[in-house]
Amino acid sequence: MRIDAAPRFNAVAVTARHLSAMSWTRLLKFTSGWTITLCGTFIIMSDVGSAAAPLLRSVFGAISSAMP
Repeated sequence: MRIDAAPRFNAVAVTARHLSAMSWTRLLKFTSGWTITLCGTFIIMSDVGSAAAPLLRSVFGAISSAMP
C-alpha cells in the first residue's frame, strides 16, 4: 500500500536525493559556497544595521524636536 506525501515533502525528498547523488568534492564545493554566501550576507546586514542606527536616531530626533 502506497501513501502519497504532501508536495512539500516530495520537494525535500527530491532535494535529498539530488544532494546524495553528488560526489564528495562537488558537495563540499556546494556547501562551502553557500556557507560563504550566508556569512557574507550576515556581515553585510550587520554593517547596514550599524550604519542605519545613527540615521534612525537622527530622524527620530528631528521628528521629536519638531513636535510641540
